Amino acid sequence: MRKFWIPIFLTTIFLIGCSKEQPPVEVKTEKILSANDSLTLIYDGKISVSNEIKIFSPVAGNVIEKYIEDGSDIAAGQKLFKVNNLESHKDFLQVKRELAMAKTALSKALVENNPDAAELQIEIDNKQALVQRMEEDDDAGIIYAPKAGRLGAFVAPMGMPVVDNETLLTTIGNINPVAVNFEISEIEKQALSTTDLKVSLKLEDGTTRNGAIKIIDNKTAQAIFENLDETLILGSPAQIIIDNVKIQNALLVAEKAVRHADNGDFVYINLNGKAAVRKIQLGDKIGTYCVVADGLTADDSIIIDGFENLREGTSLNVTNDK
Repeated sequence: MRKFWIPIFLTTIFLIGCSKEQPPVEVKTEKILSANDSLTLIYDGKISVSNEIKIFSPVAGNVIEKYIEDGSDIAAGQKLFKVNNLESHKDFLQVKRELAMAKTALSKALVENNPDAAELQIEIDNKQALVQRMEEDDDAGIIYAPKAGRLGAFVAPMGMPVVDNETLLTTIGNINPVAVNFEISEIEKQALSTTDLKVSLKLEDGTTRNGAIKIIDNKTAQAIFENLDETLILGSPAQIIIDNVKIQNALLVAEKAVRHADNGDFVYINLNGKAAVRKIQLGDKIGTYCVVADGLTADDSIIIDGFENLREGTSLNVTNDK
């Protein structure tokens, strides 16, 4: 009898344990955003000069002379850099030394009535012509400031390799106002081209400053901020916050809500208090949101936090629902 009752007892305990429902998973959710909702977009960048001109070299080589100090104010036409091939520059300096030595030898020969003076004069004439040609080539790598302004945060260091008309040496622009550049998609360009946006700059210490948006091209936008007191330091990290952004004819989901799998992207939604999986197709990205091309409706409530223990049908404890 004892052997008969023990298996039944253990089986009963197992069935009771299996039938016990798991506690709800704590999650946070938000409604999917539609064309009627106003967005807040956030971009990270660095403070730079406005009305920026990029400075390149017309010749290849290395930075062999740097006539400026980082962060300094520049006058139009001022020397900035000299770029040249290091070996060519060394050869030029060597020929100049040889010319100086030949002139010294000629002076001595003339004093001593040395018959070699005539040959030395021919050598000097040839070296002077060579030095002039090499000097013209050497000076071709001198870069001058095309306008007055403040140097940008980046200034090429001595010795840096340079590709002609390609390697950025520095930028020159205005310190007031300053600018923060950030990349945008085509849909972001359309959204940021409206006039009722609220643009602010948030610094690392938490302070903010209002500004405006300028579209540079199809891939770049620029936030502009006054800097009369020059407290906005070039190169400092900054966060751009843009309020009142509206996207026409689109559904948006927070990028952090999107899950990725081998068979495609998906999100979890709150369906009557339980987790449900929805496969989605994504379009362009806008700020920290993604355009949803297919898979969701404007009424869906998207789970944005607490994914670790979620499965299809998991009971939910929603701590907030925007």
